[in-house]
Amino acid sequence: MEQINIREYLQKVMDFAIDGNTKCIITFEHATAPQYWLQLTWDMLNVYYPFTNDPVIQLKQWDLDTFEKDGMSLVDWKASEYCTWEHDPENLDALADFIKQYLKKALGKDDSVTSWKIIEA
Repeated sequence: MEQINIREYLQKVMDFAIDGNTKCIITFEHATAPQYWLQLTWDMLNVYYPFTNDPVIQLKQWDLDTFEKDGMSLVDWKASEYCTWEHDPENLDALADFIKQYLKKALGKDDSVTSWKIIEA
């Protein structure tokens, strides 16, 4: 099964930002369950968050609590809707790994190419 190269898409939004387009957003929508989504920008990660618990506490339960040392910080969240994370644009490898783990552990989704519709805007 071919996996999405999330690092490549992160680099793409960074390249757009370097060229002056800081408004670029790449959205991933799950092919069979579009309520599952995530959005990448050069400095933010927005993710579907279908839980009511504080995301910082919830991430620790999933062993996804490396986000702080990887240069990420929670900016905003709404229970059962979304989380917005600010990320360090210099640490894309760690962010890509976080996203893959979030998809798997939090959303129960894989990162296969056929599972996601990718929209660049």
